[in-house]
Amino acid sequence: MLLEEFTSVGRTAPGMVLLPGWATDGRIFDGLFPGVAAVVAGPLRPEGFPDRLAAFLDGVARGPVTVVGWSLGGFLAAEFARRHPRRVRRVVLVGIRRRYPADAVEAVREKLLRDRRACLSDFHAQCFFPSRMAAYREFRAGLQEEYLREMDEKGLLSGLSYLSTASLSLSALPSCPVAIVHGEKDVVAPAGEAEEVAAESGRASFHLLRGAPHAAFLDERFRAVAADG
Repeated sequence: MLLEEFTSVGRTAPGMVLLPGWATDGRIFDGLFPGVAAVVAGPLRPEGFPDRLAAFLDGVARGPVTVVGWSLGGFLAAEFARRHPRRVRRVVLVGIRRRYPADAVEAVREKLLRDRRACLSDFHAQCFFPSRMAAYREFRAGLQEEYLREMDEKGLLSGLSYLSTASLSLSALPSCPVAIVHGEKDVVAPAGEAEEVAAESGRASFHLLRGAPHAAFLDERFRAVAADG
């Protein structure tokens, strides 16, 4: 069963928020930060998201949090930190790009409407490509089937609509410390584009994980970068 929009995990007040990418939910991060109290998001609904997250944190957090956002979640992590700067200590953006070309997003939308299952299966494969790591085998045997069965078309389309206009640039990055982490082998978002976003900001650090895919947070080196600072 898909996660609720926000779920607080751990026995203490959360110090981290985990925002997944398109066509996934927070379970994609399972095991990433063992023992860390966090707020984990369900399938992302971009419209009004930052204010809903802020309202949820009102009830569970005791201070600023680190927000980790992957792909679509990266755009929303940056937007949340801009709108609610006092709530955020640090932002970690994974697998982001400056913007997605409108024609590329439209092609995904058309494929989704034509054959939802094939569209999601192909996208998930790209998230792990070119690696055929154990994590991908585990994903296909478990979570992927739930996503294929339960991800609703309306939510998926709202995510694509958001991506068709979202951008990350100097003015779009928050003022808090920002780490941009990217897989060298990412076939969804070019690594060079993410590096340019970091360089233009003059304050964001860039971390290239050699050999890692779009789902770069699955790389064993990611945890050290995300926990730093």
